[in-house]
Amino acid sequence: MFLTSKLFEAIFERPYYNIGLRKLQIITGYASSSFLHHILGKFPEIQIELIIGMAKKDGINFWDHQEYIRLTSETNRVKVYYLDSIPGNHSKIYYWKDETLFSSGATFVGSANFSWNGFRDQNELMVQTNYASPEEVFTVGPLIECTENIDRKIKLHTVRATIRTLKAPNEEFTGAVFLNKQFTMLPYVDLPLYDERTNSVQQIAGLNWGQRLGREPNQAYIKVPTQFNKDKTDFFPSKEQEFTMLTDDGDSFVCVMAQEGRKAIETTRNNSILGRYFRDRLGLKHGVKVELEDLEKYGNLFVRVYKIDNETYYMDYSVPESSYKISK
Repeated sequence: MFLTSKLFEAIFERPYYNIGLRKLQIITGYASSSFLHHILGKFPEIQIELIIGMAKKDGINFWDHQEYIRLTSETNRVKVYYLDSIPGNHSKIYYWKDETLFSSGATFVGSANFSWNGFRDQNELMVQTNYASPEEVFTVGPLIECTENIDRKIKLHTVRATIRTLKAPNEEFTGAVFLNKQFTMLPYVDLPLYDERTNSVQQIAGLNWGQRLGREPNQAYIKVPTQFNKDKTDFFPSKEQEFTMLTDDGDSFVCVMAQEGRKAIETTRNNSILGRYFRDRLGLKHGVKVELEDLEKYGNLFVRVYKIDNETYYMDYSVPESSYKISK
């Protein structure tokens, strides 16, 4: 039977919840760390072996590589391998292994990469098959585990911020994301780090979300105006779907849209990551309350968030030549 809709339910949820399978082997041409983060969080007992087949030919994003290493170390439930050969392997195979011998497991093949693009943003086709020995397919050639030294073996892509400001706020995207990861003319939104109505940083919200009794004081989020999400429904992902946020100083986080109306950007595994990041940028001690004077002293009251693609965003908190104004 062809699967053209509800792929996530068919390939992940049913084998895990209905059959009780826990071990998943994957060959995919391309993958994303934000999607892997989502899978590990949604299925707390899953164990994954992930082979990225086009790694040697096309390289790996640096931020994905770093997140693969972190997830491997912290969860002990995933191993990520890069195929170290050309031509690469463009297959997409998902094999749930049943070690109880009560069933043959479940195997799916088709076009969906292991990414949000594959399981959310594009039309893909998958087929369930009963191939007798799927393990044979996973003998694909030389593999490098992501935790090994990959220097000069696998190219790591980084983003160089060659961004040209649009002529008007939120002008339609007419540029391109180049293969060398430089980008220009991307759609963006300017988000205030303070309350424009009171001309002050929120006391127990935004960057000071954790400044309440019993909370970790560094907890923080970036507020997104409700009207912006209504006007630009497809700029940010749906609520609770992870995405990567790159920064102008070379950092990166896995984030989600949270709260009613997707009005907040939060870091996923720990809300304090974002708060510590901004306190570091502002030259403040961790845990202290952020005041408007701190933002003014730094020289920027806003962050500008560019959309690279549906899984990747770029946050610029550099000091601008002139103050940003929020995009209407």
